[in-house]
Amino acid sequence: MKTFSLLFPILAAVTPLVAQTCTTNPGDSVPDGLVSAMANFTVGDGFITVSLNNQLSDPKSAGQLLSGLQFTLASGASTGTLGSSSANVRRVNRGGSFTDLGPGPTGWALDTSNANFFLCVLCTDLGALGPKRLLIGDPNTNTGVYTSANASIAGNRPHNPFTAGTAVFLINAPNVVAGDSVTSATFFFSTAEGVSVTGNCGSIIPQ
Repeated sequence: MKTFSLLFPILAAVTPLVAQTCTTNPGDSVPDGLVSAMANFTVGDGFITVSLNNQLSDPKSAGQLLSGLQFTLASGASTGTLGSSSANVRRVNRGGSFTDLGPGPTGWALDTSNANFFLCVLCTDLGALGPKRLLIGDPNTNTGVYTSANASIAGNRPHNPFTAGTAVFLINAPNVVAGDSVTSATFFFSTAEGVSVTGNCGSIIPQ
């Protein structure tokens, strides 16, 4: 009599990714004017992906450009390294015209020394490229150039080139698990340290 054995595959439990969005609030401002920004987070087992946008079109001053994003997780996890980052690199010329240099590393760094995650371009002690590579918003929708840009943006050699569009960061975070949520986010602006506004974070969305 023949004996048949049935082999059943063992399916590993996979925790679904979650996504969450944090934004500045309407009317938020810093000393140089209005600001507007958005960060999208995707959290999985061992990693966090952050997509960061400056949503203020035609900024007047470098003080309105994004220089950092600090956030905390519900779990309290804050250990990690910056795996990779990318954004469009943009040079803004005198008069407000601009030249896109193509996609490249953001030149930002990750600071985890204060029990949170802090993506920053002014933390030059960690290898960041500030005051270059601040994240700039779109040009004026009517003229197609940065019509309002003053000398802190247009043709400013210490501040050029900037990053533009969506800046994407991959954080390798071994203690993070899918389902963790962002409990607070702070958006930093300007070439000066400490200029920030508190963000508003929505609910997590399973992916």
